[in-house]
Amino acid sequence: MSDFRAPLSTDDHVVIGNRLRACREALLLVLTSAVPGTDTHREADRCLIAMDRLRAELDCDLRGVAHYERDPRRLTGKVYYGHVRFVGSGEGPEEHWNDDFAAWVLDGE
Repeated sequence: MSDFRAPLSTDDHVVIGNRLRACREALLLVLTSAVPGTDTHREADRCLIAMDRLRAELDCDLRGVAHYERDPRRLTGKVYYGHVRFVGSGEGPEEHWNDDFAAWVLDGE
């Protein structure tokens, strides 16, 4: 029996990136609010470090899925890093032919 699993899609990465960004913001709030040296501060710091390692791994994975020529707006680097959030664009499936991120725009654009 094979353990083959389909890779995460570009859309999956965007959703995960948005959620990790929100979680990271919450952890930063805990870290800056907790008294240094307490268990709460240490655990928040450990979680933040682990999350940043995970984001780096997911970013590498995304770069293998979203090819440069299918990212005309150069959004790949913003999925897991930076302060922007992605929201649905409302573009139809026909737009996905040339742009892996057609279903997404940066919040505020």
